Amino acid sequence: MTRNWALMLLCALLFGGAAQARELLAVGTQFPRILEFDARGNARGLAVDLLTRAAAQQGHTVRFENLPWARAQLVVEQGLADVLVGPYRSPERLQRFLFSQLAFYEDALVFYASPAKAELWQGDWSRLSGRSVGLVLGWAYGDAMEQARSSLLISHPGDVATGLRMLQRGRIDLLASNERNTTPVLEAMGLSAQFLVLKPPIAVQTGHFAYSRNASGEELRVNLDRSLEALRSNGTLRELARQWAVRIPD
Repeated sequence: MTRNWALMLLCALLFGGAAQARELLAVGTQFPRILEFDARGNARGLAVDLLTRAAAQQGHTVRFENLPWARAQLVVEQGLADVLVGPYRSPERLQRFLFSQLAFYEDALVFYASPAKAELWQGDWSRLSGRSVGLVLGWAYGDAMEQARSSLLISHPGDVATGLRMLQRGRIDLLASNERNTTPVLEAMGLSAQFLVLKPPIAVQTGHFAYSRNASGEELRVNLDRSLEALRSNGTLRELARQWAVRIPD
């Protein structure tokens, strides 16, 4: 009787685990070196390597899809996809998503401007009152920006390239972005010499994986958090970040 019970328990563990293994759908948009898609839709980047390894420890595979950023957030929020790749935390997003405990990269958010307007930003928000500022649609810019928002003339370009064109045409005085996303776009558009990165940074934001705010999302978050922490502890995250030239939090 005891032997039969032990055999049944072993089978339940083996076949139960296998039944739970599945293909996860992870969605995001083009984040240079974090999540990139080639012409065939193949995904690469730090998030791809890291999430694939973490999921494999749980018996899962991962499929990555490229969506506009606002759409990617919506499908995860609605439970139509499993993982949102790369969002910064914000109070508003914490109401919509469950975030990974691990922050797997960080960005300094900065202002871009033409040389003629470089003096606008030296860290004093009061000097920007009434100025036109471009904030990429769907991005989170931190507490200081939120506090200053009411005194600024805000535009929301749909992506970095659109924001740079607005800056070039004088439709905005400053564009808020980060160098990791913006540098390759400037190079592709041939605009690298036209704009300056202004200091100090607006904020330093850390990027996470995020999940649907439901029971399934919570279970997935807990399990992947365990695997992600193991990958951080054994040095895998640091080595992958070095390979992809991505900054990670200390």
